[in-house]
Amino acid sequence: MRKSFQTLTFAITLLLSFGTSGIAQKNPEAEKPLVKVEVVLSRYDGNRKISSLPYTLLATAGGDPVSLRTGAQVAVASGPGSNVTVDNKPVPSWTYLDVGTSVDCNVAAPENGRFKVRVSLSDRSIVERQAPQGAGGRGSVPNVNVIDAPTLRNFTYVNSILLKDGETKQFVAASDKVSADVVKVDVTLTVEK
Repeated sequence: MRKSFQTLTFAITLLLSFGTSGIAQKNPEAEKPLVKVEVVLSRYDGNRKISSLPYTLLATAGGDPVSLRTGAQVAVASGPGSNVTVDNKPVPSWTYLDVGTSVDCNVAAPENGRFKVRVSLSDRSIVERQAPQGAGGRGSVPNVNVIDAPTLRNFTYVNSILLKDGETKQFVAASDKVSADVVKVDVTLTVEK
């Protein structure tokens, strides 16, 4: 009886070790590939490229979304302040506006060798402009030249696209109403090995 109990214990231990070793080897994170997504925001004046800004994000396909924020805050005169200068002129009050680029990206697990890449891109920049003729270089805020008041350019685009490893596609091409430049966004996906 003791011998059969030892044999039964050995058999159960052996079965459990085979059953759990199969479970232990399956790692769901190992099945989620790491991918590099490059988003390139380019501006063209006709056929001439005037700027090209690449943003590279590392994401896990089927994992959490990734985000990138880059930029600065720009001071903009918002009206006369409560303080005055020595010659009794009002000092302007300032508001700070964010300029820069925000990229949010989510990559779905691959199906048939293609990844569904969702990109949300927002870009805000300053447009250089000259004072209008006849304005004498003065704006509506005392002691602030018109040239000091920036014009902000905004570009926002959200979409999904299917990409294979190493593939690049143009996400969008759009005209800028202020400058007549053409804005193009290209997206490239590369599986990290």
